[in-house]
Amino acid sequence: MRNNSRSLSRPENNVRAWFLGPLLAFSCAIAAAQPVSNNSQQATVIIRQMHFDPAQLSVKPGETVTWRNDDIFTHTVTANDASFDSGPIAPGTSWQHTFAVPATVGYHCRPHPNMAASLIVGGAPAQNASLRWKPPTAAYEIHPILVNFTAALLPLAFFSDLLGRLLRRSSLHKAAWWLTLYAAIITPLTAAAGWWWRHSAGSSLPPRLITVHAWLGSFAALAFLALAAWRWQLHKSGSSPSWSYLSAAFILVLALVYQGSLGGRMVFGN
Repeated sequence: MRNNSRSLSRPENNVRAWFLGPLLAFSCAIAAAQPVSNNSQQATVIIRQMHFDPAQLSVKPGETVTWRNDDIFTHTVTANDASFDSGPIAPGTSWQHTFAVPATVGYHCRPHPNMAASLIVGGAPAQNASLRWKPPTAAYEIHPILVNFTAALLPLAFFSDLLGRLLRRSSLHKAAWWLTLYAAIITPLTAAAGWWWRHSAGSSLPPRLITVHAWLGSFAALAFLALAAWRWQLHKSGSSPSWSYLSAAFILVLALVYQGSLGGRMVFGN
């Protein structure tokens, strides 16, 4: 008697493999996309490599969630709606919180706002509250907005003046004057928001990086005011910016780049 395992022909086996392979892959993808649920009375979220793992967790009302910091940086677990805040969680330590009411709660790390996750308590429908528009009120929301303005204005003013001198276009010099003026107005506000951020989350930030970053911001605020006054004298006299002025502006651009790199290391952990 022949073995029944050989009753199917090779083409039929190939058809079955081609059919079942994508089906199994699709099923695995669907399962991976579902929120991670927890059947025990205590769930754990691991903080490592600048993210929360898992990024979305489902628990039952009354369960306690533990956040364990396996990263090299200090982090916080801060609810987007301010319903809870762990305070600084040092590397190698953990923090717990019990959730009694069904809800969907988004949370983030205060010193590293790019780190975000959500918690679904009691089967509450998932919501993406982070996509809703609302006026920025926290330091970590306001400071990056002002930084974007400051980081763009001074380099544009410098290159506009440089091109104006090389191409001998007065229109480029006029544009550079206005850009420098706007930078001088906005940068003190940026520095103030930075000190506010340091005051609210400074204990969770790398001390050396945040100190240098904060004092560079204060120096930039004063230097931009001095540069704008210098640029105003040139603008009023109708003179093209001298090479000494362009050198000073270039040094400030380099300082701005260095300060931005320190901010990136604090936020993204590089």
